[in-house]
Amino acid sequence: MTDIPIIEENQNKSTKRPVFLLVLIILSGINIGSTTLASLGGIFGIKPDQDTIKDTKLEFARMREQLQEADAQDYMYLVDQMEQVTLNMFDNFQAYNSVQFIFLMLGLLGILLMYRAKKLGFHLYILYSLGLVMLPYFFNPMSGIPSILTIFGVIYGGVWVLMYGRNLHWLQD
Repeated sequence: MTDIPIIEENQNKSTKRPVFLLVLIILSGINIGSTTLASLGGIFGIKPDQDTIKDTKLEFARMREQLQEADAQDYMYLVDQMEQVTLNMFDNFQAYNSVQFIFLMLGLLGILLMYRAKKLGFHLYILYSLGLVMLPYFFNPMSGIPSILTIFGVIYGGVWVLMYGRNLHWLQD
C-alpha cells in the first residue's frame, strides 16, 4: 500500500488567524449584538410612547435654542432634518427595526464567515455597512436626510471595511 501525500489547498497561506481580524470580529460582534437586541425590542413591541416622543421634541427644541444663543442659525436646518428623521423613525418603528434587523443579520453572518476564513463574509459585511447607511432613506425623503449623516455613515462604515480589508490575504474564497 502506498501512502498518498495530502496536499492542502492553501499550503502557502498562514493557518493562524490574524490577531487584528479577531479583535475586529469581537468589536463588531459586540456592536452588532447590542444593536440587534435593541432592534428586536423595537420589532416585538417596545415602541416609543407619547412621553418619549414629547421628550425628544423638547430636546430638539433645546438644541435650536442653543444654536440661536451661539449665533449659529445656519445649522438650524440640520436640527430640523434630524428631528424629522427621528419622528419618521418613531412613526415606522416596527418596520424600521425590521429592516435594520435584516442588515444586522447580514453583518453578523459576515463576521462569522470571516471568523471561519471565508471571503464571502467580507462581501456581506460591505452590504451590511451600506445597508445601515441607506436605512434612513427607506423611511424619509432624500431631501429630508442631512448629508452629514450619510457622509459620517459612509466614512464610519468605510473605515471598518478598510480594516477588515487588511485581512483579506488570510480569507479564502
